[in-house]
Amino acid sequence: MTAKRSIQIVVGILLCIICHPLAAQQYPVKVQVQTLQPVSAQLSNLYNGSQARMIVTLLNTDLQQPTMNVRLRLNIKGTTVALRNRDYGSYPLLQLDAGLPVQLSLNDLAPYFDLNNMEISGIPGSQIQQSGKLPDGFYTFCVDVVEASSGRLVSNEKQSCSPPAWIATSDPPLLNLPRKGEAVAFREPLNIVFNWTPRHLGSPNAAFLTEYEFTMVELWDTTILPEAGFGTMPPLYQTTTNATTLLYGPAEPPLLPGKRYSWRIRAIAKQGVDEFEIFTNHGFSEIFYFSLQEDCQPPQQVAATIANGEATITWAPQPKMFEYLVEYREQDNDKATWFNVKSNDPRAVIRDAIPGHKYEYRVGGSCSLGSKTLGELHAFEMPGDAVDSGSCGLLSDIKLANDTALKTLQPDDQIMAGDFPVRFMTLKNSGDSYSGTGYITIPFLGYNRVKVKFDNIQVNTDRQLMKGMLMTTFDSTKLQGTNIDTVIQVFADLASVINDLAHLTLDADYLAVKEMAEQIKQLAEEELPEELKTRITKAADNLVQAKEEYNEAKKELADAKTPEEKAAAEKKVKDAEKKFDDAKEEVKAVTAEKAELLKGVTDVMLAAIKAVKEDAQKSENGAADAYSQQQKLMKAEVYDKQGLDSAVTVQDIEDLGGLQEILKEDELSPSARAFAQLAKDYNEKQQALLALRLIFSLSDYYKDANTLSTELKKDLALEGKILIRSIMEMHTARSSKEDMIKYAATYLKEKIANLFK
Repeated sequence: MTAKRSIQIVVGILLCIICHPLAAQQYPVKVQVQTLQPVSAQLSNLYNGSQARMIVTLLNTDLQQPTMNVRLRLNIKGTTVALRNRDYGSYPLLQLDAGLPVQLSLNDLAPYFDLNNMEISGIPGSQIQQSGKLPDGFYTFCVDVVEASSGRLVSNEKQSCSPPAWIATSDPPLLNLPRKGEAVAFREPLNIVFNWTPRHLGSPNAAFLTEYEFTMVELWDTTILPEAGFGTMPPLYQTTTNATTLLYGPAEPPLLPGKRYSWRIRAIAKQGVDEFEIFTNHGFSEIFYFSLQEDCQPPQQVAATIANGEATITWAPQPKMFEYLVEYREQDNDKATWFNVKSNDPRAVIRDAIPGHKYEYRVGGSCSLGSKTLGELHAFEMPGDAVDSGSCGLLSDIKLANDTALKTLQPDDQIMAGDFPVRFMTLKNSGDSYSGTGYITIPFLGYNRVKVKFDNIQVNTDRQLMKGMLMTTFDSTKLQGTNIDTVIQVFADLASVINDLAHLTLDADYLAVKEMAEQIKQLAEEELPEELKTRITKAADNLVQAKEEYNEAKKELADAKTPEEKAAAEKKVKDAEKKFDDAKEEVKAVTAEKAELLKGVTDVMLAAIKAVKEDAQKSENGAADAYSQQQKLMKAEVYDKQGLDSAVTVQDIEDLGGLQEILKEDELSPSARAFAQLAKDYNEKQQALLALRLIFSLSDYYKDANTLSTELKKDLALEGKILIRSIMEMHTARSSKEDMIKYAATYLKEKIANLFK
């Protein structure tokens, strides 16, 4: 044997050794896993019901092994938990014939979802064992195929996973009407409106058809809690509806006056005849109850008159009622807070309704202590005319003829402080005086509600402030508001301190003066351009210096022993008073200049929004076409190339969900990387189109100067305060209007684009 022949043999042997493991990497079984969106958190929903929610298709591509007996291994990978089939579990064998695809049935999949056959990591296994639900998060469902005889993996574990799916559990509905513990007026015929608010519409679960099961029981035992009594009584009436409102009328079982009833809603998610567990507490809402009041009809002939920025509500007297109540809130907003005005006469005035807004209201009252009856809903609309600021927030020197103190005030009551309505949040009664907190509604500040505190104020029987003062509160680290159930969040600005400053004198406590000065400087730092900020900061410092000089001069005056010393001290007192008044006037002047500056800023912003909208209109068709083309590419990749139903709509592409890249690049196969790039392009086209549509919505919302001047500074997404201050700086630097418009337009485009990153 020649040396050349020996080398050839050795090379041949080495090639066989090298190629053998490479050949072993060829996987004969192809796996396709598809989850139908949305995916329920309840694992049993994936393999129970009339239709499979997880579709697994297997294909044996090895023609040299025409029949293969296999079992599966299910892997569920989530953000906080992972589930994997045990290798020693009891699983049925599946027979795969070469070239023939096999789609697994519900019975085929069931053993693999049995939690007794699962290894659970990430969270305690008992948590899933008890509920049978996955925690909220992104999940992929992977199916590995294992040859039964050898235990050899015959599928590619990197190419046998479903697209990522978002799984979320939703809260059950919130009950609205009748309110908890409310007394409902009995009338013939009986018509009671029940209303609730769904809380799953912002999640993928909104794709399910949701039915609402309404259940009402009569509470015979009034000595136990209604929530406890609900479960002990048989349903008086039970029905299902797809609406979020139910009218209980004469066709339903009659209700008896003087009785108490309890009701509850259960939300049920359905697809065809199948029900899905997507709600916490099995979809059951909180339990509400109401009393059907005996012979206490609400007032009739209710009417609303709008004049001078106020809504006057009138009605016919109801002799059995000792106190009337008007409740009102913004219309077409189920989350809006109900406010109320009490009255002893058949009329009430709503003074804090916002111009241009629609309101719904109802009139009722109390025939006995501890209960109230409310009538039907009515509506009124406030005209959108601008409100005259009058004295710019200074309380009028009103002489009150009525000096009889009111001793029955409660939290949520409303009084008048000069021309401004004040609503109480917390209240402490000390005889005829009250201390606590509340908020005051200021019309010329866009009807913002500013938080106030008060000590030992007195209110007359006409609900007018007759003694004491309301002071605004300020905390630079917090919004000027509290819980939405009791107060509306507001944003303090410089104009909100004008009233306090006008009433501030040199005889006030030093700490009160210093606190006011600090408040002015902090607000100036947030709102004013550098030039105005410097002026108002100096004025604020002068307030404190004047107070210090005044205190020193008053001390010198008290200690003066000679006419000369007394005259010198009196001069220092007058100089301090003048310095203090000059500082107050400077603060007012800067605030007025800011108001004028804001007019110019508003004009710039309106022009910038118009320019952004015009640019968006030019790009809309191209962006829509690009997005449509990308949808077709996604459809072809996800469905057509996989041999699935070609009649699927492009909306079904989006229903798949999980188009984000969640794996590292080195973990992806070439085909997966290509799909990831396709998904990335799809997301970019979608985001570009959504950004354009958001621009159109933005231009519709900020369509007038009034909305822009009151709402933009509150816009956290666009960081409106920063934009306003930047335009102010450019305005004071004498920048051209064109440059300011260009800057504002670029700023808005960048902020909107960043919302989708």
